[in-house]
Amino acid sequence: MKKTRLATCLANILDHFDTSLYGFLVPILAPLFFPKNDQIIILLQGYGIMIVGFITRPLGAWYFSKKADAIGPHQVLTTTVLGMTMTTLCFTLLCPYESWGVGSAAGLCFLRGMQNFFGAGETSIAGLYILENSEPSQQHPLTSIYLSSTMIGILLACFVSSILFYSDTPQMYWKWPFYGSIFTGFAGWWLRRQNSLKTFQKKTFNKKSDWKTIIKLIPITGFSYMLYSIPFVFFNSFVSLVTNIEMKDLMTSNTALMMVDLGLLALFGHILRNVSAQRILQFILILSMVIIPFLFLVMPQMNLMVSMFLRLIFIILGVAFCIPLHRWYMEKIPEQNRYSTTAIGYAIGSEIFGRSFPAVGLALWHMTQQVVMPGIYIVFLGILAFLSISSLPKQLKVRYK
Repeated sequence: MKKTRLATCLANILDHFDTSLYGFLVPILAPLFFPKNDQIIILLQGYGIMIVGFITRPLGAWYFSKKADAIGPHQVLTTTVLGMTMTTLCFTLLCPYESWGVGSAAGLCFLRGMQNFFGAGETSIAGLYILENSEPSQQHPLTSIYLSSTMIGILLACFVSSILFYSDTPQMYWKWPFYGSIFTGFAGWWLRRQNSLKTFQKKTFNKKSDWKTIIKLIPITGFSYMLYSIPFVFFNSFVSLVTNIEMKDLMTSNTALMMVDLGLLALFGHILRNVSAQRILQFILILSMVIIPFLFLVMPQMNLMVSMFLRLIFIILGVAFCIPLHRWYMEKIPEQNRYSTTAIGYAIGSEIFGRSFPAVGLALWHMTQQVVMPGIYIVFLGILAFLSISSLPKQLKVRYK
């Protein structure tokens, strides 16, 4: 059991390390894989590759979660971690544009898509899998450990990319971090092959009731993803537009805030271990809907120190909402289609409401010139999430024998 959970955390680190590392290294990788052009055009091409994930991640979540409900999560997760590792291995074999021409950019696009495909299968299943056969009092701490592995992967990518940027010839060493992720991936694959949490019994998939639940999960998962994207993604761009705080000053605090996030995950996982998951989610939703519009209203008047405090509030809300979410899935979603229901709901919700929020929030502010409008949008989604959480009946918790 310990080996399986360790393998799950290693695979989660690998997925977020690889995804984040590519985002951090685009200024280095883009000139290597795309034709010589204006610097802005090259960067747009490099970041444009990430759009592939908007298609392949939902597909991966749908495909692998359906397989998990059909043949069992352990076998599927063994496949996803191996797929991520082999994709990263192939990525290190790519040659620059000068050698392969357009094939270099095409290969990069294809491999990033495959990495997202396997990665979505991993992350959409693993968060529930580590809670199987665990006591309710253990589930919040286990979730906090799993979410901490996400932050560890991002922090490692941030640290490694910083080292590369300080080197004189980063184009010569860009493959080295990916070699490390290959080793981590094979270690996770080997550990996962050694043990599983349970044997699996095939169950019937109820399409009608499943899609009804998926629709209710969309605003919940979207709200969860949105809370996490605000302090680390949206906040930097928005605050630099509505205040005199410079972007570089906001960016320098990202790493420190990620470390705080990591500490809060461990703390809240212990404090909330015996508290009802539904009550926590409902409380955080109500609290968010009350204070977030006010936080947006005061943004134009704040300085750098106050901005750090506001970001910390968003981080606390995000951590407190994410930790009980997986236990709530275990209590609310019928076991016979739990993996596919949660995975598809998360994939749709995170894309429609989560990843899109920076663009939607900025557009609402730009069209109305009212700083509170992004906050009102969050309140609207919070109302939908609260109604969805309150409307799902509690299921009997059935465990595999």
